[in-house]
Amino acid sequence: MGFKISWLAFDAIEKAAMLDALGFRDTGEADEANESPFSAVQLRNGWSIIWSNDFEWAATQPVKSSFPTKRAISCQLHEGLMYSATHGADDGIELWSVVHDAQQSLHDLSISGNPPPELLPIKDKLFLDQKSEDAGSAEVDFIFDIPIELAASITGFRHDLWEIDGHRPDWTVIERKSA
Repeated sequence: MGFKISWLAFDAIEKAAMLDALGFRDTGEADEANESPFSAVQLRNGWSIIWSNDFEWAATQPVKSSFPTKRAISCQLHEGLMYSATHGADDGIELWSVVHDAQQSLHDLSISGNPPPELLPIKDKLFLDQKSEDAGSAEVDFIFDIPIELAASITGFRHDLWEIDGHRPDWTVIERKSA
């Protein structure tokens, strides 16, 4: 079945401030495998992340609105559909997006705005890997990883890695604040 998730990352903001700004509260309960509907972490590199087990969630969040941080990254991925997307915003303005939708084409990659320079080597490598795969069994969709790898190159976080720089992040369950 695979992952059907989304996540938001905010640079240089404490986890508590991020949660407060987005209307969440931290339960303090550990969520090592990100099994709850929402969980959050503060990475050692300064990025704070909210993980959602709802694929659509990140697309509905205020990454483009004013927020108490300069940089924000959103990422969505659905391994069943082979759809992945990442968007980048600075100072509340979306500057770029990179989207792969295998329902359009195995080689589909939509790029808008001015993506960061990290995209080019990631894109070149994974398109080369795809070309080799296409010449053989053509069972792997390497283009799917381009948005995900781009988000990881910026934030240091990738959804399917248990450790980041030799450290296991301390994810905790979060929930919406009561009105």
